[in-house]
Amino acid sequence: MNTVFRNPITCLLLFFSIQFVNAQNITLNKVEPPNWWIGMENTELQLLVYGENISETKPMITYDGVTINSVTKLESNNYLFINLTISNTTKEGMFDIIFTSNTGKELVYKYDLESKKERNNNNQTVDASDVMYLITPDRFSNGDTSNDSTEDTLEKANRSNQDGRHGGDIKGIINHLDYIQNLGVTTLWLNPFLENDQPKYSYHGYGISDFYKTDSRFGNNSDFKNLVDLSHQRGMKVIMDQVFNHCGSGHWWMNDLPSRNWLNQWDTYTQSNFTNIAASDPHVSKSDYNLFTRGWFDTNLPDLNLENSFLATYMIQNSIWWIEYSNLDGIRMDTYPYPDKKVMGKWIQIINTEYPNFYIVAETWESKASSLSYWNSTGAKNDGYISPVNSVCDYPLYYSMLNAFGEENNIYKIYETLAEDFVYGDAFNNKIFNGNHDVGRLFTLLNNDIEKLKLSMAFTLTTRGIPQLYYGDELLFDGDKPDGQLRKYFPGGWKSDKRNAFTENGRTAEENDTYNYVSTILNWRKNAVEIHTGKLTHYQPVNDIYIYFRHTKTENTMVIINNGKKDVKGYSLKRYEDSLVGYSSGVDIITNTHFTSFKSIDLKANTALIIKLKK
Repeated sequence: MNTVFRNPITCLLLFFSIQFVNAQNITLNKVEPPNWWIGMENTELQLLVYGENISETKPMITYDGVTINSVTKLESNNYLFINLTISNTTKEGMFDIIFTSNTGKELVYKYDLESKKERNNNNQTVDASDVMYLITPDRFSNGDTSNDSTEDTLEKANRSNQDGRHGGDIKGIINHLDYIQNLGVTTLWLNPFLENDQPKYSYHGYGISDFYKTDSRFGNNSDFKNLVDLSHQRGMKVIMDQVFNHCGSGHWWMNDLPSRNWLNQWDTYTQSNFTNIAASDPHVSKSDYNLFTRGWFDTNLPDLNLENSFLATYMIQNSIWWIEYSNLDGIRMDTYPYPDKKVMGKWIQIINTEYPNFYIVAETWESKASSLSYWNSTGAKNDGYISPVNSVCDYPLYYSMLNAFGEENNIYKIYETLAEDFVYGDAFNNKIFNGNHDVGRLFTLLNNDIEKLKLSMAFTLTTRGIPQLYYGDELLFDGDKPDGQLRKYFPGGWKSDKRNAFTENGRTAEENDTYNYVSTILNWRKNAVEIHTGKLTHYQPVNDIYIYFRHTKTENTMVIINNGKKDVKGYSLKRYEDSLVGYSSGVDIITNTHFTSFKSIDLKANTALIIKLKK
């Protein structure tokens, strides 16, 4: 606890709160960020201080290199915003922030300053050499049953409720790092693990009630930092899911907002229209735009107003705090187009200044490349906006994959979508995926067709972009939105489970076959530089056959996808000879089949070949 007394008096200590017994009660409950670092590029720091009547005190700091520039009161008497300058010559250590009341009583908060870590990243921290593995922590594995239900959170564990807390936690993920690493992915992305103190439906993590605290049902901040450290020791990376658009209705500030405009508030509950194109539409009406950017996601997800400069600074600093505290490798920003886009752009610029080459991917749910490119293209848009985003969630490619391998069986959709890559700033930096926590399970959407799922995996892991897989899709997890199974539990993650799908013996023959298929591609991909940095040359699909090449000056891989229902004997490769010049043989990395001629090739129905070419 960082709060101490001066001039001891009768008091009550509760949840880091100090209360004086006098005519006017004054308490000190929170100081956020709770600590900071010297050596930051930006030497300015805003402290949010919360406590009863804290605005009636005067703060003072006497520490070499730390200066109070301004102190601001907002509408609530229980907040102070202190703007500091922390010189780069300041020494590490703990200093006192002394809050003096008008009666002369003092509260003291001990503030910790540490040195910023050296990162020395010359390349983007997460790039196309990586593959992300998305996990919903509550549904992956229960490593610590003692925190299934905790005293400081409302919702208790109930595995019989498909929308309830099931007990998965950070320890459960740590326990299965071997499984994750052996699968062949390189990067973890967790749905939000911060506190969601809601009475129900809190497991998904997007209703944050404390931006500086790990949900106690998942563990604590040190547990998350330990997960990052252990992942780094294995050569793996970790991406944090952050949310600037909204908080949870159970957030500690909801009963006492610093100011009314801390939230986007309406006369009556008003929900967002969820129309992403409103943010980029040159003809958008003001009412449609306001409804999109200021409407609430749900009654339990209040919409944050980043036009409030104090809140904007609070959120940006929180993002920096987690990067520095836990040594993150990247951030996935939820609902990126919804908040004020100028503030979101400022956030990226500040992160890039503080951590050059740090990976940020913006969740941008757009079905058309033209709309998506608003967030990932060079130069000013028609409205003058210049987006600093360099990685977006490639929903257009996702939908084209469903068209290709689903009921439409139209692989031309993939070719057509990739042909529009010219609209992006860097399409090769797009995050590509065939499943996530917001859509139906891949196996279900592909009509429980294992062969089509394999085609989807082969394409996702060899085309341009930074791939992301959703936990369990490698084991044929099924489910769709109506039955609430998008985020189902991983068999073997709970001691009471009848089987353990983390192990070969605990999986069915079909699960093992699919796991081995995906794992083979993933582990080969780790060293396939042509997949990481090579160009993409593709040929228009003919008769359900789509062929493309990933190539550098020295390496070349040919991918053949037969999306048809029939085997094809002696398929001529003459059409592709421009991409085969200089290569006389190759090996399919999936089956280890060797090829000594590229005049023609036999293709099985609904099968992909990933042929590493040799000279």
